Amino acid sequence: MDYLGKGLPLMFGRVAHFRSENLHQTIAGEVRPSIERLFCVAKLAVDQNDLKLSQKCFALAQVLLHHGNPKIRLFTKLSFIKSFRRFLPESDQSRQRLRSFVPADFYNLFLSPQTGNTSTEVSGTEPEKAAEDQIVYRLATEADLVYAEQICQEMYDSAIARGCGISKREPSQLAQKIREGKAVIAINQDNEWVGFSYIEVYENGRYVSNSGLIVSPAYRKRGVAWEIKQRIFDLSRTLYPDAKIFSITTGSAVMKMNSKLGFEPVSYAEITQDPRFWEGCKSCVNHAALLSKNCKNCFCTAMLFEPKQNSGDQS
Repeated sequence: MDYLGKGLPLMFGRVAHFRSENLHQTIAGEVRPSIERLFCVAKLAVDQNDLKLSQKCFALAQVLLHHGNPKIRLFTKLSFIKSFRRFLPESDQSRQRLRSFVPADFYNLFLSPQTGNTSTEVSGTEPEKAAEDQIVYRLATEADLVYAEQICQEMYDSAIARGCGISKREPSQLAQKIREGKAVIAINQDNEWVGFSYIEVYENGRYVSNSGLIVSPAYRKRGVAWEIKQRIFDLSRTLYPDAKIFSITTGSAVMKMNSKLGFEPVSYAEITQDPRFWEGCKSCVNHAALLSKNCKNCFCTAMLFEPKQNSGDQS
């Protein structure tokens, strides 16, 4: 059976080699369903142990990944992650089998840990030089449940040290997000957690928040927070492409990262009104102030990313 269709390879070749940005933008929108279809077929090939079909699919995908314009390359990455992310929580044997079907340039996008010494500081100030530690950034799996209690405690301790409010998390809450594939974690070479963040979903996917961003004290001011923030944002855009992504925070560093990703300050009326979200503020030290203003304002700044407004800006 011709899963790919006779015209698909030719179309992808045309898309990859257009050099006009205007043409790229138009064609990128038109080709998105075909890119999604390509990875659905690739996943089917892996499930059915069809190495020949898998190679055919990824040969086309590599053209898009390496020769498409930024919009096409981004959507190719996101479509791959969305189609193949279910393999990550599976056994080592299953992931090893996947390596024989998926080229390294795709496997390394998300399924294989992304390592490196981080040295990016969003604020623009000179960061501390990273140590020799190799940090792995990846989707959190059930193997990471052992860190849930440590991460929750650090979230609480950090908030107390800063003297600001925070909605207290329970280890069971983080464990649920990990099991659902809605969390990103950073681990060092000694298998110690370095950073973490997770996704919360409200109003049936209309709104999404990137929550619980935390970095271990020994790794702060090394750009780890920005690496985590980018990955949890990309994961949110992959799982919920039409959702509005919001954040409420008192931290200037988080505000700067949000701004860099396309968030804008908004009133509380423009973020979710889901009672479950506001219920989470009960443990915050500023909860009384929030209630006194009928959840219309508080010490936190609300920021919002709207996918429709940013569809032409993301690369």
